[in-house]
Amino acid sequence: MSDSFPDPVAALHASMAADSSFNVMERIRSQYAKSPRDKMLAEAVDALLEAAVQRADPGSPPGFNNRARGSGLVLLGPTGVGKSRALERYFKKHPILRGYDDPTSASPLLSVAAPSPCTSMQLARMILRDSGYPIERDLPAHRLWEMVWERMDLLKRFILHIDELQHVTQHMSEKDRQEVANLLKHGMYGRRISLIVSGVNALVPFLEFDPQLLRRLTIKHFKPLDAETIPDLRRAVEDYASAAGLVLDTQDQTERPDFYARLAHAGLHAFGYSIVLTQLAIDHALKLGTQELNREHFITIFAEKSGFTLDRNVFRADRWHEIDCNILFPKKEVPPPPAPASRRKK
Repeated sequence: MSDSFPDPVAALHASMAADSSFNVMERIRSQYAKSPRDKMLAEAVDALLEAAVQRADPGSPPGFNNRARGSGLVLLGPTGVGKSRALERYFKKHPILRGYDDPTSASPLLSVAAPSPCTSMQLARMILRDSGYPIERDLPAHRLWEMVWERMDLLKRFILHIDELQHVTQHMSEKDRQEVANLLKHGMYGRRISLIVSGVNALVPFLEFDPQLLRRLTIKHFKPLDAETIPDLRRAVEDYASAAGLVLDTQDQTERPDFYARLAHAGLHAFGYSIVLTQLAIDHALKLGTQELNREHFITIFAEKSGFTLDRNVFRADRWHEIDCNILFPKKEVPPPPAPASRRKK
C-alpha cells in the first residue's frame, strides 16, 4: 500500500479499541481451546518428523541430503471440527517448524490451503506462490510440479502441508485422480517429501483409490462432539468465560445436564463451531455490561444468527434435538473446476 494512504485496518482498530469489550474479544478470539486431541495430533506429527529426519545412510552425518524417504499423515474430520486451527497451533509452537509462513525462514515446512474449487495446476501455482516464487505465465501441470519440487529443494523445505485437499480431488475423473495420487507418491518417495494432509471425509474415496498411496499414509480423525468429548467443550466454555472476566450462571447453565449437548447440537457437533457460538455469547454478555454468562446470552445469539423463532431455538425448545442447525454454518458445495478453454463447447 502507498505511504500516502493510511492503513484502513489500523485506523478502524484504533477507533474501536477504546471499547473495553473489543479488546477482551480480540484476546478471546486469539485464545486456543485445548483438548485431548492436541496430544494425539502432536504424537502423530512427531512420528512423521522423526521418520523424516532419519538418515538414509547411517554411516554419514545427518543432513538435508541424507534423509529417509517421506511418508504421509492425513487428518480427517468434519468442517468446523478444529483441524486447521490445531495444526496451525502445533506448527507455530514447534521450535523448528515455526516461521513456516515466511519463505525466507529456515523452517522446513511449507503450508498451503487449497481454494474451492482447485485443480492440480492451481495447487502447484499456490505452493510456488506461498514459497515466494509466483508464476504468471502458462505452464503445463507436470512442469509446474517439477518447479514445486525444485523450489522446495532450494529452500530446504521437506515437509508439505496441504489443507482442504478434497477441493482438488472431489470432482476429478479417474485419470486425474491417478495423476494426483502419482504426484503425491512421487513427492514422498522420489523427492523425499513428508506430506501432511488435512480435510473432510470426502477425501476418503481418493485416499482409497490408490493402494500404494494409502499404504504410505497414517490416518487420524478429529471426531465430532459426542458424550465422551462434550466435557472438553464444557472446560473450553469455562476457560473462555474466565478469560473474559465472566462467571457462569451455575443455576441456569452448568447445572442443566443438557446445556452442553444443546451447544454441541447448535454447533453441528463440531468443536470449532461450538466455540464460535460461545465467543458470540461472551461478546453479547460483555456488550450488555453483565458480569455473568448465562443461557439467555446463548438464546439471543442463536436467534440472531439463525433467524429462528423461540420455539425453534436450540437453547430453549423442548424438542431441541430435532432442530436442523445447518443454517448457522452452511456446508459449502464444491463445484467442479471449469473445463479448460480447449474443451469447452464453442
